[in-house]
Amino acid sequence: MIFAYPTESFYALGADATNPQAIRQLFRVKHREAGKPIALIAGDLQQVKKFFYLSAAELKLAMKYWPGALTILLKPKKAVAADALFPTTPSRHSARHPSLFRRGFKRIGVRIPAHAQARKLALKMGAPITATSANVSGQPPTKSLRKVQKDFPGILVMPGRCGQATKPSTVVRVNRNNIIVLRAGAVKIS
Repeated sequence: MIFAYPTESFYALGADATNPQAIRQLFRVKHREAGKPIALIAGDLQQVKKFFYLSAAELKLAMKYWPGALTILLKPKKAVAADALFPTTPSRHSARHPSLFRRGFKRIGVRIPAHAQARKLALKMGAPITATSANVSGQPPTKSLRKVQKDFPGILVMPGRCGQATKPSTVVRVNRNNIIVLRAGAVKIS
């Protein structure tokens, strides 16, 4: 099931990140290019630890900046299909391997947002949820409930208000205790 929900910046499209069928549907309705990554949000640190490994340096960043607009690229645990968020076009191979996971992606962007409603949704789902903007690929993100309903008729839109943030999350990767900023955003890493 795909749904739209407010975050601290814009509306996002959500789906259970562990459900390959929902991820396929999300890519289809968003007209998102296959192989393009999607970040996740989690409800709390316990949920992140259930699905992802955290090094000491990653945990330190999480403790300092979460909840907040920091996305950390984390290594998924084996129980999580690491590439579900990077679907490929169906092939004869996919019948034998129903997972959407492609071997090339080893990390997934994860954050715990400052928006309480978004965190609660992830906790209710029991798994991290996707956090791609609720727009057709290539279009600008929106805070308008009506625009989301117009662009995605028939999907459930969660009531609520988007926060005041106008910048996207900062995206980082930790490599041997070095923090590499991949996208500058709302959080300044110090």
